[in-house]
Amino acid sequence: MGKNRLVVRLLIILVLTISLAGCRDDKKQRALVEEVARAKAEAVKLKAETVQLKSEISYLNEKLVTANQARDNAQIQLDHMIKDSNSAVTNEDNIQQENDKLRKLLAEQLKKDNELEKRIENLKAVIRELQARIEQPPVTEQTPKDKQN
Repeated sequence: MGKNRLVVRLLIILVLTISLAGCRDDKKQRALVEEVARAKAEAVKLKAETVQLKSEISYLNEKLVTANQARDNAQIQLDHMIKDSNSAVTNEDNIQQENDKLRKLLAEQLKKDNELEKRIENLKAVIRELQARIEQPPVTEQTPKDKQN
């Protein structure tokens, strides 16, 4: 933008300098007029290009803002996903620890159950033995007097 203004100013100064020099030749004057017209056309063209470039820059800035917002939103979502993932891992660890505790308790209960079954079998054996004794008639000892009778 600053270069365009500088070019236009230099062209105007050039035109004024030449015209002030008192150039009276018609061909030279026409050439100067044509040169001035070309310089003006170039200045208009440069101005149009500048406006177009400003418009493109504005459009690109808007796109950049939109892209930055999308990136920020994606980062927020990623942070939430990481947090959820960490929470899930923590929950999984807690569940695994609880599962291990329950397995240990189950193993202890199975061991106690086996011990109780053995005791029950022993008690049943003792009960059968006692029942067998109860059902047997008592063996009485014969005293020597009973033998004589």
